[in-house]
Amino acid sequence: MIQLYSLMWILAAFGGVLGFMRGWNREVIATAGIALSMFILFQIDALFRGTALLFLEREQAALVQIVTFLVIVFLAYRNRSLARDPRRTNRDDRISAGILGGLLGVVNGYLIGGALWYFLDINEYPFYPMIMMPTATSPSADAIQAIPLVIMSGGASGSGDALIIVVVILFVLVLAVL
Repeated sequence: MIQLYSLMWILAAFGGVLGFMRGWNREVIATAGIALSMFILFQIDALFRGTALLFLEREQAALVQIVTFLVIVFLAYRNRSLARDPRRTNRDDRISAGILGGLLGVVNGYLIGGALWYFLDINEYPFYPMIMMPTATSPSADAIQAIPLVIMSGGASGSGDALIIVVVILFVLVLAVL
């Protein structure tokens, strides 16, 4: 069995490779979309789970949240950058864009993996035989305070003030890129 925190960092590494191939200008737009989707899903969580998902079982409610998040992430990654064509830039610019894209890709993978883990956690790990709640002495139990939505929002009952600041900063950065 793999620990959830290991899976989150594997997704971050995969995101780094993907970000290196895509470049930083596309990755910063994807980062803004991911952060915005996390912000929206966090802000409407009580309403969403308290009304729309109230009549569903825990597994179905968690699946709806996860699929909603993944659809938004998919749409964020399908962006079309307005920056220059990477084939028309010199080799050094492509390498630096790839390295910056790789760093942003690691952040994106961490945000995606952490958000998925957060949705599993707030729904009390509903897919029991496949995904189990971390035991109290496991590394995943120690690392649950390091998932992005817990850090930026203060947990399930937090206000989300830091998340608002992150979203605003990312949108200013996206406007600067465009």
